[in-house]
Amino acid sequence: MWVLIALAGLVALIIIFLCIPVDILFRFERYETSRFNMYFGWLFGLVKKELKQPEKKVDKKKKRHFSFGLSKQLPVKGLVKQVKRLIIDISGLFSIRKIDVDMTAGFDDPADTGYLCAAVYPVLAFYSSENCNINFNASFEGKSVLQGYADGTLRFLPVRFVAPLMRFLFSGAVFKTIRIMMAQRWKKKE
Repeated sequence: MWVLIALAGLVALIIIFLCIPVDILFRFERYETSRFNMYFGWLFGLVKKELKQPEKKVDKKKKRHFSFGLSKQLPVKGLVKQVKRLIIDISGLFSIRKIDVDMTAGFDDPADTGYLCAAVYPVLAFYSSENCNINFNASFEGKSVLQGYADGTLRFLPVRFVAPLMRFLFSGAVFKTIRIMMAQRWKKKE
């Protein structure tokens, strides 16, 4: 009997902790160099984690190459559909506290910059509010430009992510993908 009471108390404690909001503060700058940092706060600031962009050491001799590697071996039907559904499900779970964006962008060809403006300005009309201050400037000078900053504060409740993550993890495509990845990992260890 005491074991059941202890388990019920543990489950209740976990649910209470998952109901405490998580605050995310981020800042991105791009002028001469790019800088990015992100700060997570939970339990009203008692648990903190800051993610900073690591300093890169440039090695001109070493060339980077991109490889799909494992993704070529994972043609699981329905995986892309499940990832899209997860992104749609969790996209509305964040509440925007504040977002400030000031960007200047342009291409070598002014016509391409015009196409960019035709795509960006109508979207900005929907996102303009007192919480979102977005300033986008187009540069028609005939040279490629991307500079500015973006910073903001988001908040979410972790308990609201439980249902979408469970639906994603226990779907057939994701379960099969995890099984294939684990099998290939065990083969590499042998």
